[in-house]
This record gives sequence, C-alpha cells and structure tokens, in this order.
Amino acid sequence: MVLMCIVASYFVLAGFSASFTTGGGFGNNYYSPFEGTELEQVRQLDQQYTVLRAPLIYGGVAVSLGLGVLTMGVLLQGAKSLTKLLPTWLLLEVAFSLLAAVSYCVGIGIYLHVALRINSTDTCTARARLYARKGLTWMNCQLAGTDGAAATFACLLVIMYGASVVLALRSYWEQKHYKDSQAQDRNYNDAPEYLWSGTL
Repeated sequence: MVLMCIVASYFVLAGFSASFTTGGGFGNNYYSPFEGTELEQVRQLDQQYTVLRAPLIYGGVAVSLGLGVLTMGVLLQGAKSLTKLLPTWLLLEVAFSLLAAVSYCVGIGIYLHVALRINSTDTCTARARLYARKGLTWMNCQLAGTDGAAATFACLLVIMYGASVVLALRSYWEQKHYKDSQAQDRNYNDAPEYLWSGTL
C-alpha cells in the first residue's frame, strides 16, 4: 500500500497537462481549460514540478520494494516449526525488524520533509495560481492526500515490525526454555541407578 500511494501521488500531482507529451490521457481524451500562453506555462510548470518530485518516487519505490522483498524472504525462511529454527535466526529476525522499523521511521520523516519543501517552492506556487484561475483549486501546494496516505501506511508498517520484534523475542525465549527443559530431562534420565542388595 505504501508503494501504491507513492506512485499514485506522483501521477496525480503530475498535473493536468502531464500526459500531453505522451500523446494520451488528458491531452487527447479530455477538454483542456488552458489555451495558448497559459497552456504552455502549465506544461512547463508541470514538468518542473514533476522533476522536483522525482526523487520522492524513486527513493520511495526503492525503499518499499527493497524492504518488501527482504521481508518476504525473512517470512518464508522463518515459516518453520519453532523447534527447527536456529536461535541465531530468531535474533537475526529481531535485528531485521528493528532496522526495518527505523528505516521506515526515517523514510517517513524525509519523505514528508522533502514533499513540504517542494510545495513551498515558487514553482508550486505559480502552478497552483494558474490552476486556481480555472477553478482547479485541488491542485494546490498543501500536502497531498496520497502523501498522507503513504505516511499513514508506513506508520502501520512500523507498528507491524515492532510487533514482529516482540514475537521473535518471545519465540527465542520459548525455544531457549524448551531446550533447557529438554536438557534437564536428558540429564535426569541419564543419572546412574543404584541397585540395593537388600543388605546394609
């Protein structure tokens, strides 16, 4: 969901004239409220704004895909009976979940900070003013709903990774307790038996 929101945010905020250059979308299938000089200005501002937001989509996609693939690998590797899992693997899962949670926390902060900085640029302000002249007030310089959704889903992932840390630690202690109890039972069974002769 984080990945979908990041990609959706990029294309939604690309602007009314974003697909003019590709020969499709709004350019051929929908009525354009812009004409002449205004249309050229909107095209240029849309292109500049899209370039400014490019690092957000590239960075967001890279982080989301990377952590997603690694998470799937950890889940598949850990989908075994508790007795068959190595203690080192459980500790590795704890470390990975912690790093993933921290990475998403840092990523949320960077993503929102950069998005707000882009929205405070002169390019965004001039672009929003042009759109507002035609009544398209939704294309403004406020934080987009798709950006907020991406941050919200990322926060949910942080909570899930935190729960994963707790569960992995719990499994580690349960496994350790189980092996310790087995070792005690084994030592008890291996203890020497004394045969009494019936005489003192």
